[in-house]
Amino acid sequence: MSSCEKPEYPRAALRAEATGTTRIRFTIDASGRVAKAEIDRPSGPTREHRSLDAAAVEVLSRCPFKPGTDSEGQPIGGAVATVEYVWKLE
Repeated sequence: MSSCEKPEYPRAALRAEATGTTRIRFTIDASGRVAKAEIDRPSGPTREHRSLDAAAVEVLSRCPFKPGTDSEGQPIGGAVATVEYVWKLE
């Protein structure tokens, strides 16, 4: 995750001073890309919170990961992980 860029705060969420934590559960394919990502816990109930969640999923989807390997060292997909993005105003 350290090589992933940080999501930009959506303008509407910034204006509304929306904060929270987005938890995303995702699956990595054999090439090290995010194959599937879903919101496990949204940052909050409002439209602005949904924009925070969408921004987090978008950035996560562009992150490169190291895929798992089988017993012969060949890359395999299917690894599942969870990440949290904490949204706070600074």
